[in-house]
Amino acid sequence: MRRIPVGVFLVCAVSLACAATRLTGSWEAHVDVIPDIELSYIKLRLGITTQDITLSTTSVFDGVRGFTEERLGIEGQVGLLSLAGEALISPIDVVLKSTPYTIAGDPASPPADPPAVEWKILGPIYRWAYLQFGISLAGADFSFKLEHFLEHVLEFPYGDFGQNWSTTCSPNVRYVLVSRDREVDVPRVTISYYADAAKTDLLKRETVEGPFEVLPDLSDYTPAARTYLENLATARAVELGAAAFDIPLPQTDDLVFKLWVPHYMRYTFAAEFPPFKASFMFDDVGTGIQFVKATVSLSDFQPCCGIGMSAELSFTKCRGFEYLKITLEDALKFCCGLDFDITIHFTPTHKTVSLDFDGVIWKPCVVIYAEPAFAGGFTITGLYLYGFELRCEFGDCSYAKFLTAFDVEAVEEILGEDIFQGDEYEYLEVGVCGTACCGGRYQFKGFIFFQESGSFMGITRVGAELTFPLFPGFTFGFRWETSPLFSFSWKLDF
Repeated sequence: MRRIPVGVFLVCAVSLACAATRLTGSWEAHVDVIPDIELSYIKLRLGITTQDITLSTTSVFDGVRGFTEERLGIEGQVGLLSLAGEALISPIDVVLKSTPYTIAGDPASPPADPPAVEWKILGPIYRWAYLQFGISLAGADFSFKLEHFLEHVLEFPYGDFGQNWSTTCSPNVRYVLVSRDREVDVPRVTISYYADAAKTDLLKRETVEGPFEVLPDLSDYTPAARTYLENLATARAVELGAAAFDIPLPQTDDLVFKLWVPHYMRYTFAAEFPPFKASFMFDDVGTGIQFVKATVSLSDFQPCCGIGMSAELSFTKCRGFEYLKITLEDALKFCCGLDFDITIHFTPTHKTVSLDFDGVIWKPCVVIYAEPAFAGGFTITGLYLYGFELRCEFGDCSYAKFLTAFDVEAVEEILGEDIFQGDEYEYLEVGVCGTACCGGRYQFKGFIFFQESGSFMGITRVGAELTFPLFPGFTFGFRWETSPLFSFSWKLDF
């Protein structure tokens, strides 16, 4: 009987293994040409896929900071269990928190003049990882997610600690005991500018992004933050021709308590049987695993007439029953065209009813962004008109849109987008799409932004964006603006 050499078996085994796996990946890049030629962004992903599991690595490079992150991922199926996980490693230093001003209250200009407070860790360093398991049984989905964070910043609302970091909830004390540093901030400040010194004629409101530190007794901003805001508002008032401005005191509802802890672990159990979902969260900061929060929710439920309904019931270790929130979405749209949400919020001590009014929708293509003015509960005394939008659809994804904002901040808040720059308040946008010659779809967008005066026809910016496939798996695009800006990008999938 002839013997088959061991090498033949090895070659066959390797061949079968190679046949059972395949190499996948993608390459994304963004190149700025104007005002400077710069390779501003690269993302390279490589993966090895077997029949059940995909292992991947993703590298991200920034044109200014260089190699910024490395992600290791796993995804797939192990028997009846679904599996997903990822770990993030930072090759460079990480700034966990930085104020936008210096100790003197002037705009920060590091490294010669460092910010008032900066929480920074040196790289390369592991940052976080998670692993999640899931299983589906009898129409219900169950999952368990394990998360670990190193050098992490925890954020809490005012009610969790109150003034001077005091707390009547003993479980919260553990966060303070292990923390490296702590701080009370407001994330943003809205400054009001007035045309008269008596502050009766409102000229404009503008939001300044923070964070801005607050004094320990919560009575005001720290001297450095206050100085920064006053310097900024003084300079802006001159530009606007304002006679006075007002910087509001911090409000407890806006405060964010921040704690820098060495490490943090979170465990989440969840079960979902649409439209119901329940989750239970535990955490650990090195003092033992403790229950944190449980929620039961209802979502994407439509009882009738196109009205949506959602609800959420929450319990915490600190407060027991925390709240019950019930929301009726688009409550009057079926009869009156009003984009109106009604939310009833129950807590252990009170009940509140709030109205989220995004606007009036007139078919087929007019949206008015407005909000009713209330007096004495639910008596409507007027209507605040923030802006309007005209939109016409041409086919599946071609359109023309014209948006005018009388109150830029209010419209951006309603839409959840940062749209305008400087004194811009209006823009025209046209989008065209279709089937490309090489398969796939192309998408073109052109836009013009306007201000009230100070430029030809009030035009501030003109630009265009285009993405289109050159061949299967390869997409090319460019963006142009008169700011000036010109850049192109591509994505290669394999």
